[in-house]
Amino acid sequence: MAIRAITFDVYSALYDAVSGLQRALAALLQARGTAGDPAALARTWRQRHMEYLLIANSLELEPARNRTALDASARQTLAALRPPLSADELARLLDAWETLPLWPEAVGVLTEVRRRPVILGTLSNGDADMLEALLRRQPVTFDRIISTEGGKFKPHPSVYARALSALGVARDELLHVAGSATDAAGATAFGIRTVWVNRAGQLVADPRFAPAYDVKDLNAVLEIASSLRSSQ
Repeated sequence: MAIRAITFDVYSALYDAVSGLQRALAALLQARGTAGDPAALARTWRQRHMEYLLIANSLELEPARNRTALDASARQTLAALRPPLSADELARLLDAWETLPLWPEAVGVLTEVRRRPVILGTLSNGDADMLEALLRRQPVTFDRIISTEGGKFKPHPSVYARALSALGVARDELLHVAGSATDAAGATAFGIRTVWVNRAGQLVADPRFAPAYDVKDLNAVLEIASSLRSSQ
């Protein structure tokens, strides 16, 4: 069946979250006159954020809200700071998620996809307001901005079911562009054809759920989408 919709993960596939967080953390350390490695702290924050999402899904204690996950993981990452992280400092760190830098090729790829006869969407663990604030800073308009807010986080199957419902397509009519190993596995396990933008060259977490495509950057998405259209 023809591909009718393409969705992109936001915080890993389209945006370079770690670089954006590194800038915010560097500003925090400089303002405090505190020594530290902003790059290492950014990677730790991102990792603890992802861990929070997986734990929240497993324990089923609360509806998904990314701002809560970011708050908790930031506090954990910076727990050694003295004096402790203030409310204003935390707010500035969370604001950084709304000004993240795009990967260099992202706008060009999105612009080309936008020209094609497909529904263009995002599928993200971000809260709706945070996603809208971030995405409005780039020039391409999305047909659907799909958030996990109020449900479960990726890679829970209900997230991908939510996407199909919002887009009005079947599993084999959607191409999802994932930016993380967990998202790639989750979408694949749900039966969605998946492109994993695997910039770090990571191994697949579980070979049973290896994505259809494992690529190094977003440019490959255009060729894949074209090949799928021509093979229908």
